Amino acid sequence: MIKVKWFGHSFWQVSTADISIVIDPFTDIGYNMDIDVTADVLLSSHDHFDHNNINLIKGNPLILRNQGKFLHAGETFELIKVWHDKQEGKQRGENLLIKFTVEGRSFLHCGDLGHIPAPDIIEKIKNIDVLMIPVGGVFTIDAQEAEELVKLIQPKVIFPMHYQTPALSFKLNPLADFLSYFSSVITFNSTVIELRDDLFTSKQIPVIIMNYE
Repeated sequence: MIKVKWFGHSFWQVSTADISIVIDPFTDIGYNMDIDVTADVLLSSHDHFDHNNINLIKGNPLILRNQGKFLHAGETFELIKVWHDKQEGKQRGENLLIKFTVEGRSFLHCGDLGHIPAPDIIEKIKNIDVLMIPVGGVFTIDAQEAEELVKLIQPKVIFPMHYQTPALSFKLNPLADFLSYFSSVITFNSTVIELRDDLFTSKQIPVIIMNYE
């Protein structure tokens, strides 16, 4: 069984009985920093303070923060270079799309994606099972662009991220902007869920909201 835990912003843990994968841990941006998390693999989409706090995570993880393909414990991780803005990095630098598979389910974490990727990149990431996508605009793609990307890659399940919450210490656009494009929204009163098989068989793509504690 795959468990997904959201710590706020773009910070996630994807874990099974065999592996713990942590993505984009933050420094203090308003969310709880009293965190006890151990990882086997730790990924950072780019070197900004709200995505790169590798010292927060315990254990002796394999740290991945450069483009390329990497193999660990039988799982493949692919980090694909894109941009943090619409001017090929001139404003905010590079960003990495993070793609991996666990227990037969493919995941794509978009980091701080700032543009709609080129067609050759779309070919690499389309038909993903689980999409973790920024929707809050300002520093990333906004709700409308995120919805456009969803149409291009056709994921089975969506986890929106990087949007305004009461905890966040800087300003982003609200989640409601993104949700307005979707009719299937599932809210869990928790920051951790198990990915049930029925979530992947819905006729309409479910958007999963996890309430930050």
